[in-house]
Amino acid sequence: MHQSCSDTTSMLKSSSTTTTIVIKRCSLGSLKKSLQHKQRTSPTNKPVVWRSPGFCEIPDILGNAYLQPAQPKPAPKKPMPPTNTKASITPDEILFEKRLRKAIPKISLVSCPQSRFIGSKEIGTGVNGAVVQVTLRGSATRFALKRCKLDYDKEYRAAIVRELRIMATGHHNLIMLREVSVYKCEVWIAMDLMQCSVFSVLCCRGLPEEHAVFIAKEILHALEYLHSKGFIHRDIKCENLLISHTGDVKLADFGLATSLRRVNQDRLGTAKWMAPEVIKEEPYGEKADLWSLGISVIEMMDRVPPHYSTKRDELVFEKILSGPSPTFNYSYPTIYCTGLVAWLLEESPENRPTAKDVIMELDLHIEQDLLKVSNPLELSRFVNKTIL
Repeated sequence: MHQSCSDTTSMLKSSSTTTTIVIKRCSLGSLKKSLQHKQRTSPTNKPVVWRSPGFCEIPDILGNAYLQPAQPKPAPKKPMPPTNTKASITPDEILFEKRLRKAIPKISLVSCPQSRFIGSKEIGTGVNGAVVQVTLRGSATRFALKRCKLDYDKEYRAAIVRELRIMATGHHNLIMLREVSVYKCEVWIAMDLMQCSVFSVLCCRGLPEEHAVFIAKEILHALEYLHSKGFIHRDIKCENLLISHTGDVKLADFGLATSLRRVNQDRLGTAKWMAPEVIKEEPYGEKADLWSLGISVIEMMDRVPPHYSTKRDELVFEKILSGPSPTFNYSYPTIYCTGLVAWLLEESPENRPTAKDVIMELDLHIEQDLLKVSNPLELSRFVNKTIL
């Protein structure tokens, strides 16, 4: 019997009386597979990507016509300068060393400082550079080391020399200079290592009044000496008031210090501690430091200076110049401590006291038991209990 398609199978069953023909159809699944195979291939046997109705692909007629941006060439590595010989010091550094020897004759200028010190734990920042804790190689002596770039600017170099001269005086309430070195266009300044700053204590808690009065009195001794030598500090704040392991208080960071023998009108310092005359850029003298100390006493007890929440310096200046005299906001000082701060924060510098005047007044109040004051031992115990 004739078979009409190749995929149709005929089965013939014979019997003695009848013949039965059974036709088995192909499944639709096999037909779909063959159709899908034809649809997925183009005449060139390449797959045809399905696109949704309404899709229009913009042909890429430009190809790679645009050039790729040129990659910057890496900067050539500079060879490492020689280390441990005087030949590595430039003539300019030699001249600066001579200038330092003349300015601070009692302080040793050492060579090869990188081989003298071990460690680099950062403990603070100054105006002219970061401060790290180091140990003198072969001993247990530890220093605070500040490294300043030896810039060619004359004013900048004069500021470094001025800072070193002040620290080399050896006053009990000024941070002590130990060693200096000029190395690889840097000045390495080794100073006494203190336990912490007053600001570090404030990060944990505010100071009781007796400790604030003691610290203020010690800083007043430092300012009296500094002003008598013809210098202004210009950056009195709790970050720059340091406490030793034995409770001694010292003034630090003289990067903004200037001479009283010149006319000072520059707006320099930290905004929230600036005296009104400094903000106005009027000629000012040593009494600008007394205003900053008054703000610092508030900071010691309140834990923050006045106008702490004001971030923009311009708004801080506006509030200092137009608002009432700053006072305590979060602590409860005695009326005598409040009066002391009000005296330090007289708007007119003519009405503001000198450091010597305040010391005499403080001694009188302490003698009459109107003001409580602690001592180095008590302050040391308080600091250890607070920050350790």
